[in-house]
Amino acid sequence: MPDPSSSFNVEFLCEGDISRFPWQSRFEPMARQLLIEEGFPQNVNVVLCSDEFVRTMNKQYRNLDKVTDVLSYEWHEPYLLGEIYVAENQVKKQAPLFGNTYYAELKRVIVHGLFHLCGYDHLTPKDRSKMRLRECEFLGLDPYKESK
Repeated sequence: MPDPSSSFNVEFLCEGDISRFPWQSRFEPMARQLLIEEGFPQNVNVVLCSDEFVRTMNKQYRNLDKVTDVLSYEWHEPYLLGEIYVAENQVKKQAPLFGNTYYAELKRVIVHGLFHLCGYDHLTPKDRSKMRLRECEFLGLDPYKESK
């Protein structure tokens, strides 16, 4: 019997003028591990985008006319759990504000987006705490360190 955890893909894609997704070889196994641990071994697309692209999507789908670092869209289709859109320059800009390198911040927002696809949210304080604790646990971070 084939291992179900090997029969899904996490694709890293680029929008517009972005030529390649940095550190893809590190992020792909991490994303697969998270999805397996959470019980969602399903196909996911992670798209690195311009800030303007994410702002347009945020306005169109969430009625918020602003850039955000990451947007997650659940599809729950047989072929695709969902897609994550990451605003490249926004992540670069906010990394030092949170004491992170670009790599660490990109990793954090990808993990954040993946947890959204796995059903986590942060609309209430209780949900926010649960999501933050799980993110920190997965990333090996102190959940009580002040951050976003």
